[in-house]
Amino acid sequence: MSDSADPYAGLDERQRYDLDRRCDHHPPTNLEQAERHLAWRTAVKVLMAEAMRSLPAGRETALVLTSLDDALMYGNAALARPPMPGGPTPGQH
Repeated sequence: MSDSADPYAGLDERQRYDLDRRCDHHPPTNLEQAERHLAWRTAVKVLMAEAMRSLPAGRETALVLTSLDDALMYGNAALARPPMPGGPTPGQH
């Protein structure tokens, strides 16, 4: 990587914002945000527990659990990262 000293080299402003949005740590800034993270983790945990109880052991069940791991991670990222300019606000579809 030729620009390892400056990760922003050659990026426009929108790309720089997106890079920071994707890579920087975004801790909860208030109690409401922390509660949304907790609610998301709880919902996924309930679904994972149901999968563990009701699905037979095997590759497909392992993939279900991995997919739920991914959903947990991406959901938390969606809650933590600032929105992209021009993108929908939370609750919009």
